Order: sequence, then C-alpha cells, then structure tokens
Amino acid sequence: MGKNKHGKGIHLGIIPDGSRRWAKTNRIKDYDGRQSGDVMEKIVRHVFEKHPGVSDLSIWALSTDNLSRPEEDKQLVYGLLKSKMRDLLFYPGIYEKDIRVNVVGSRLGELPPAVRELALDVVSKTKEHASKTLNICIGYGGRQEILSAVMESSKWLRKNPLIKKLHENVFERFLLIPKPLDIMIRTGGEKRLSGFMLYQVEYAELFFTDTLWPDFSSKELDRILLEFSDRDRRFGK
Repeated sequence: MGKNKHGKGIHLGIIPDGSRRWAKTNRIKDYDGRQSGDVMEKIVRHVFEKHPGVSDLSIWALSTDNLSRPEEDKQLVYGLLKSKMRDLLFYPGIYEKDIRVNVVGSRLGELPPAVRELALDVVSKTKEHASKTLNICIGYGGRQEILSAVMESSKWLRKNPLIKKLHENVFERFLLIPKPLDIMIRTGGEKRLSGFMLYQVEYAELFFTDTLWPDFSSKELDRILLEFSDRDRRFGK
C-alpha cells in the first residue's frame, strides 16, 4: 500500500454521501436508512479484515450541519447509530483485532441520551485496545475541531509561559483526531470536503466516486486502495 508520511499504518477517511438520493432514485418511500447502515458495517469489517495496512478508519456519520436538519431526519440517523453501535459492542472482530473505537464530535452533547450512552459504552469497552482505531464522527465539523484546538492550545501556552512558539506536534494533541489522513473517499458524486478533517487532509490522496453510498461495495473500495498504492506521494517535496 502507498507510503505514509510517518512510516506508520494508513489512515483512511470516508464521507458516505448519497443515501437520500439513492432512496429517491429507487423510489423508496419512508426510507429508514437500513441499507446505508448495512453498507457502513460491511465496509468497516472489510477494511479491518482484508486490509491490514489500514490502521485507522474515520467515518463521518453525522456532521454539525446535519444537526440543523428536520427532527424526522435526525431521528432516523439516531436510530441507525444506536443499532450499529450496539452491533459494534458484540462484533468479535473489535476484540480479536484489538480495535479501539472513538466516538468524536464537538456537539456530542446534543445527541439523545440513549445514543450518548451507547457511544460511551463502546468507547469504554475498547479504550485499552491499541492495534487499530475506528473513529466514528458524530456531530463533527472540521472547522469546529480546529477552533476548539486553538482555544485549548492557547490555554496550554498560558500555563507554559517560557514556551514562545507552539509546535504543530503540540497543537495536534488538542485535535479530536490527531493523525493525518492518507486517503479520503467521498461517495455520491460531490467533489468537496464539506468540512471533513480540514487539518488532517493536507496531504491526503482524494478519491471521489459517483456511486451513491448504499451501492458502494467492497470491490470498489479495493480498487481505490489499489490505485492509492500506485500513487507517488511526495508530501510537498
């Protein structure tokens, strides 16, 4: 697989877009999100079971902007999140492959208590795992992440007055997800980041596919990862 700037495992980020358009295209009324959730579960398992070079997987499940959607839309997402996080708790691969699960977002406090409790449970049960990392981004936005890191790093500097310059390695400690992205995949045909991991995406290889998320397959993921392995990454040099 393609080289990593720090010589460590690959960090893959996914923006799973296109579910509502998929439902409209397929004339599915009262779409409950089940197909989207099933694909997410399938892709997570495939990455960690078939691609050992990937050490970190970050999936954007719910953005900060999504929290402004109609309540009906949000309840659909919340129900899906509860179901899939409950599945994670009982997925043997999480324990066999020593996968740590992080649920990250600057607005997690706005989620329903049942969703927060499940998130805390899965995080708690996997916090000692160290081989792989699954980041589930809920109530997450890249700009909010950077602003929060700026505030926290400013507090740190005030407590350390002898330090005149903030090194990026210190600043990155205050990010929700410190590790740089190596690959960013967005499904659904849109060719933009929409605020996903704006700091971490600096040298990531970007892949945009027209495939709507419920139709995204392990085979297409394999093709993208194969193309990534053939890319010459120079990291600005």
